[in-house]
Amino acid sequence: MEKEPPSKEKLRVEEEDDDEGALCDTVVASCAGGAEPLDEFEEIKIKSEDDAKRLMKGLTTAQAVAQREKYGLNAIPKKIVHWYTILLKQLTSSMAIMIEMAMLLALAVQEYEDFAIIAVLLTINVTIGFYEEFEALKKVEGIKSALAPMTTVKRDGEFNKLPTSALVPGDVIYLRGGDSIPADIDYLDGDTMSVDTAALTGEPFPRKVPNSKGNRRTLAGCMTVSGNTYCLVQRTGIFTEMGSATLLMQQSTKPTQSVFERSIIECCELVMTIALAFLIAVFIFMYCIKHEELLDTLTTILSILIASVPVALPVVMQVTLALGAGEMAKQQAIVTHLTAMQEIASMNVLCSDKTGTLTTAKIQVFFDKIWTAPGYTKEEIMEFCALASNPHATDDPIDIAILQSFKVAFPDDFDARIKKYTVTKFVGFVPETKRTVAYATIQNKTNLKVSKGLIDKILDTGDDGGDMWKCINTEKIRDIVEKIDEDFGKAGYKTLGIAVAKNYDGKKQNMEFAGIIPMLDPPRDDTKWVIGQIHACGIDVKMITGDHQNIAAETARLIGLGDQIIKRDILANLREGEDKDLLVKNAHGFAQVMPRDKNDVVRILQTLNYIVGMTGDGVNDAPALKQAHIGIAVEGATDAARNAADIVLTTDGLAPIFTAVLESRKIFQRVYSYVLYRISATIQIVLVLSLLIFIYFQPIKPLYIILLALFNDLTMITISYDNVIPSRSPEQPTINKLLRVSTVFGLLMTVESLIFYIFAENTTLISSKWNTHADYRESLIYLQISIAIESLIFITRTPDAPFFSSTPISSLILSVIFANVAITVLVTSGILGQPISIDDAIVTWVYDIIWFFLIDLLKIPITVSIENHFPKPSSNVGKRTAESEAAHKRPEDQDANTLDLSIVDLGYTYINDVRSFIFGDSFAYCRSQSNDNPANNRTSGNLV
Repeated sequence: MEKEPPSKEKLRVEEEDDDEGALCDTVVASCAGGAEPLDEFEEIKIKSEDDAKRLMKGLTTAQAVAQREKYGLNAIPKKIVHWYTILLKQLTSSMAIMIEMAMLLALAVQEYEDFAIIAVLLTINVTIGFYEEFEALKKVEGIKSALAPMTTVKRDGEFNKLPTSALVPGDVIYLRGGDSIPADIDYLDGDTMSVDTAALTGEPFPRKVPNSKGNRRTLAGCMTVSGNTYCLVQRTGIFTEMGSATLLMQQSTKPTQSVFERSIIECCELVMTIALAFLIAVFIFMYCIKHEELLDTLTTILSILIASVPVALPVVMQVTLALGAGEMAKQQAIVTHLTAMQEIASMNVLCSDKTGTLTTAKIQVFFDKIWTAPGYTKEEIMEFCALASNPHATDDPIDIAILQSFKVAFPDDFDARIKKYTVTKFVGFVPETKRTVAYATIQNKTNLKVSKGLIDKILDTGDDGGDMWKCINTEKIRDIVEKIDEDFGKAGYKTLGIAVAKNYDGKKQNMEFAGIIPMLDPPRDDTKWVIGQIHACGIDVKMITGDHQNIAAETARLIGLGDQIIKRDILANLREGEDKDLLVKNAHGFAQVMPRDKNDVVRILQTLNYIVGMTGDGVNDAPALKQAHIGIAVEGATDAARNAADIVLTTDGLAPIFTAVLESRKIFQRVYSYVLYRISATIQIVLVLSLLIFIYFQPIKPLYIILLALFNDLTMITISYDNVIPSRSPEQPTINKLLRVSTVFGLLMTVESLIFYIFAENTTLISSKWNTHADYRESLIYLQISIAIESLIFITRTPDAPFFSSTPISSLILSVIFANVAITVLVTSGILGQPISIDDAIVTWVYDIIWFFLIDLLKIPITVSIENHFPKPSSNVGKRTAESEAAHKRPEDQDANTLDLSIVDLGYTYINDVRSFIFGDSFAYCRSQSNDNPANNRTSGNLV
């Protein structure tokens, strides 16, 4: 015997505006043989009610097993990345290798204190990098939580509870209100479903399935609001819209490092390469020419090696970014990925979702646009519309929107206006009649009949089984009404017609068409202002929405975004190339899009060298959020969107993004000042140590160099709070200029230290111990270099202006003073070696202060003169380059039969490429795979 679930009711189809089903309609069209069908994936056709009844018999167990072998389990694939490969990557980066070399060298020369300090720094750097990358891998997992664990399935003629993962195409399932939809399904029989698609599309209102166009499809990850329904499973696992979204996230070509971070690493690698050349030269000079002991030579080389690696740079940068993230949290923007702190400062394109971000996600009546027939006022039309709405229909978005708009339109007396009517009978909306009717009396004297609904059904109801009439002014105003309705539709508004019969006696049908109510999800109050401010910051804003093109165009007009709103079909039909690039570059927005379209728009902008931000709130936004340089999940976003994002907003609208841009540009300037300081100091130390060996044969103990780098960097943490003015244009870090400016500072500081050596050797202002005690010289050189480097931050924080043009924060001033005093105490007390005299310390202080003013005076004319010989390169923004195409190439487009050997991070890259070359990509799909499995021929380009 067949076990029947609760009784089925007659099929009910509710008329919907074509705009409401735009996204789902597009999905179904694509599924049914659109531009990108899955290879050899054949959906089950439902062309008639007879087909639906035939398919209600479901599958046998044997048929289900065959389908499972063909299509796999109904589960989201998981990309396996082992923790040890992440750790290996951290340990084999160029900077890590240099630090490891220094560790081994310190161990070889028995400098155990140096070894311990370097080991601690390496551990901290690796731990931070490992944590950041490991956490990023978890972001894909959140998308899987939307699938229900168990589903009622018909197998062998009986309904039973089975794991959701066991579903296969062809299964018949039973759903009721509150059930999560476990696969992409088609309606077969039962109640009309009300489906909440917010988790997938971000759109705020439930949709009816099937709709007025006969659309039966609803997608995995949505939620059944109401209805007891029988559905046919069409697509499972990776073939569903949600599966496609997950694969797109896994195939994201988003760089793991920010543009700024990559520039810093390149700059540091170049400096370290030059330092290695000096290191080799020193080894040859000391060991081969001067015939020094190997141990002494290696100890000196250790000093230069330590000096060449900015060991504390990753730690200080991460701390600085973390402190900046804390400041952004106060602006309702929670940073989940610290690289976003750097990227958003350089962002020059923001792709924004519409509903809930640019708009309120709440439909409302536009009172000023209400059209009235002769003899009626807008106030009367608004009253009649509210009267014909059911205040108890908490699940009807139209009635809710009308009643809320009524209160907004009459804030002082809305209660009195509605209470003057007494409703004696109310006929609710049903799909057959497509209207509501209210019978009322005005202050118990005059009878009134009011109706609202589809305009055609209000003008002339026809014989539809409901309360029937034909408005007495139909022939007179039909053409005008249809023209007004058409104009509203082109502008993206949904409309309701209003008819009223005054002095209604229950017999004579004297209904008169009174007006048209336009409705739209309105822009947020601050959206237009915020977009203006974002534009003023040099950031282009593009709207990307699943809503209808007309609605998107009207929203864009209201917020001053532009009128170039491109429909999904135009975008999808163009091949990759210049035409598509130009379309995406110049468009102000995209409508009726799918997840792959959002992802493609972001990727194309990235190949055009734009730094792209993307906002979103639904599962359909997750791939684009993951791909964008800065993924921003807006307030109320789904878990999948939050997990894919780099920044999560905790308040509505775009305002937090604007404040985040300003805050991040401040952070960028602070970090840039520090990096310029750190690289300049590294150049100085390497040059000074090497030249002192070559000229004076004067080595410096490794401990001094370690303490110099560590002490200087730790005092720089206070720069995270420094006073800066954010740039009004996106920050564009360039390695060439950073190198040139840091080289200028490094050379000036080198000249300062060398002249100090000459000065100390040839003057009586410095104690005679300078010439007789090598330890004394080392301590005094350490003091001079340390004070100079500590003070350098005040010069680098304003590289293009005098140091006094911007007042630093007091904590930075105090930390520098404290560090210099502490270092002076260390060298005068003899803790680090032979103590130096107070008089020599004072002379060193005075000397460094004089040079501080001299370098600040010289920096502008020297850097300007140098920059004049290096004209500003033409911007690549908006142009495809070979580098950008390679960086944002889809994994499926890459040649799997080549090895990519790179100088940068050589160790990890080589090992990882060899592993991939031999074993291929390690995707563990939750299904059995066979060579003749047609699903194995899939590419993400074919996924719905």
